[in-house]
Amino acid sequence: MDAFASMKDAVTVYVDGNFSKAHEYAKNTIELEKMQDRVKEEIFERMFSRETMVFSRSDRIQIIENIDKITDKIEIVVRKLGLHEVEIDNNLRDGIKEIAELSSQIGIQVHDMVVNLLTDFEKAKGNIILITNLRREVREKQWNLQKLNYDYQTDFQAFRYTETLIKYLMEAADRAEIFADRMFILIHKYTS
Repeated sequence: MDAFASMKDAVTVYVDGNFSKAHEYAKNTIELEKMQDRVKEEIFERMFSRETMVFSRSDRIQIIENIDKITDKIEIVVRKLGLHEVEIDNNLRDGIKEIAELSSQIGIQVHDMVVNLLTDFEKAKGNIILITNLRREVREKQWNLQKLNYDYQTDFQAFRYTETLIKYLMEAADRAEIFADRMFILIHKYTS
């Protein structure tokens, strides 16, 4: 999913204090979310044609809706970047960048999982495992960053902004894992 990679770029430059570049990447991410909506509409049209697919219509709708929920969470992250320009404490910068990078890796696995759902369930299961492991790593980093936020962000506005940015990044990763879990259930539904 390109939106994860674009979000990572936006977060990375924002954390480094390059707010104008962050706004450019955020705008790009929002455009990717809009394109995802157009793809969703196209899939819905194909779904209700006579075209045959592995999954039932209701399961295809579930896949599309879950992808849309992920991109919605990503959009929230980048829109957050445009609300206020906050200097992130040096002690938190690398950790936030790491979460953004892990999220980008999750995006790659989500994309590959969707492709593999159409061709190879075993490979899709491998993607699901990787998504779960990456999300677990994000969760660990999130808790560490929240503690560092309490330790180093003394200005309340900067503290609160950083806290919610970390939270929104986590929610995007969580949404990807929820999707992966649901696809794991679908795989078993169609292989049992």
